[in-house]
Amino acid sequence: GGEEERREGKAKEGKTEEDGPPDLLSGSEATVAAALAEADGSAGSSTSAKPSRVDTLINDRGLPPVPHPHWVDRLGFQQPDPVTDFRSGGVLSLAMLVHLVESCPAVHARFLPGGDANVLPFGITCINVTDMLAKFLMFSKSVDRVDALLSQKPFWRMFEDPSALLAVEECSMDCLADVVVELRRERMVVPGENPKGRHNSKNKFKGSGGGSSSSSNLHGEADGKVTVFDFAEIIRRTESRVLDDLLGAGPKSVPELRAVHSRNKARYHRDSLRALERRKKPDSLWDVPGDHLLKERHSREPSAGSLRHLHLPAKTKEAAARTFGSFKGMAKAPSSPRGMKKRGGKAGGGGDSSNDL
Repeated sequence: GGEEERREGKAKEGKTEEDGPPDLLSGSEATVAAALAEADGSAGSSTSAKPSRVDTLINDRGLPPVPHPHWVDRLGFQQPDPVTDFRSGGVLSLAMLVHLVESCPAVHARFLPGGDANVLPFGITCINVTDMLAKFLMFSKSVDRVDALLSQKPFWRMFEDPSALLAVEECSMDCLADVVVELRRERMVVPGENPKGRHNSKNKFKGSGGGSSSSSNLHGEADGKVTVFDFAEIIRRTESRVLDDLLGAGPKSVPELRAVHSRNKARYHRDSLRALERRKKPDSLWDVPGDHLLKERHSREPSAGSLRHLHLPAKTKEAAARTFGSFKGMAKAPSSPRGMKKRGGKAGGGGDSSNDL
């Protein structure tokens, strides 16, 4: 009886056995919806402990939102619309950027938060490096006749390999990150003052006011940090190393290019550490070649907070005075011609007094 009543009820609704079990379908959909809701609730309750999914900004059409502030905050472009930055490098710079992100995680990680070169925005830095390589490899138009000589460089044989350009981009970005680390190491010893005295009149310790110049504060030298305002100096050093030391070595293959880059990287690191050790020596700030008296007088180490390098000119003058003073009394300088003339005039007698004046 119950089976007949169920069939009569389905007949009234216009459904037959061939239509399938609609109640079962609706029940499964409800079960799936409940499971999803429960998963969302549990994920929301334990979000702080462990994230359960990747946060993306892809819209329904599978495209990222443009413009959006995350292009600046997360990817390192200058404006919310990255198209503006790609106008200089074009599609080539986009291809290089994608290659670094997908195939060079070690280099890419250096520009991420926590990396040693994270002070530079990754997106615009990669585009600038691509522009630099386009200039070196003559991708852009130029009227300089010297470019004809560059085509005879041995490194052009390397570009028989289609991956050569990708390898040059990777090595150049790695070299730029090394320059950032070395520049930070140079400013690590004495924050606020260049160890080699390049500030001169702009040194913040000089002058009555004692204030630092706006140039030093702008470029981060006053506080011993490297900022995005140092990008001009960073790219200048990178250009010199890539053109002269990397491509200038004439690698004929991609493995040879990577070998040259590894040797240069080790040499730069070794030279940087040696320079750092020289600056850390206590006598290096006032060591005058050939003047052992100066070292003997100041053999006692000053206090850690004293600025002994500021007294270098005065101490040097003292050493010079002692050196030349030791010869005092040993010999007299000959009389000047003027004195001889005056004595001759007086000895002759009868001369005009106006001549003696």
